[in-house]
Amino acid sequence: MDVVKKTGTRRLTHALLCVLLGLVVGIVGTVMHRVVVTDHLLPVGVVVALLAVLAAGTLARAWAGYAGVVGFAIGWVVAVQVLSMRGPGGDLLVPNQTVGLVWVYGGMLLVAVSAFLPASWFSDRPVRAVARASDESSQPQITTGSSPRTTTGHFGTDA
Repeated sequence: MDVVKKTGTRRLTHALLCVLLGLVVGIVGTVMHRVVVTDHLLPVGVVVALLAVLAAGTLARAWAGYAGVVGFAIGWVVAVQVLSMRGPGGDLLVPNQTVGLVWVYGGMLLVAVSAFLPASWFSDRPVRAVARASDESSQPQITTGSSPRTTTGHFGTDA
């Protein structure tokens, strides 16, 4: 298998694309986090927006490592903070209410969670490779046939 090494240019490109991903998730989440089901006042908007933050943060970590998570976090925080300011008409997208605070602080928490997920989840190497090798070497070898090196279930001899 041919392994492609990440160069500095590729890593920087991935980090910048993760910044763009953070901007998009931050903008869409900020606009949509106040959506509720009107019959029961269920806050589905903030739940879906926070799930999008977790999914995109995990994607950034898997694709570009810690540089991707940092880029995603920068893009997300910039988008949320800019859209949290008062608009020209005095309107707010993120007022000082419970749903707004859950969006801002919960999103930051989920970005941190995606940054601290186990590194083995994002590795191409098998996690249990050492354990499998030690299990195979600890298996007793039953020998039969004309040679002590011929194991059970194998045909032929080593003569």
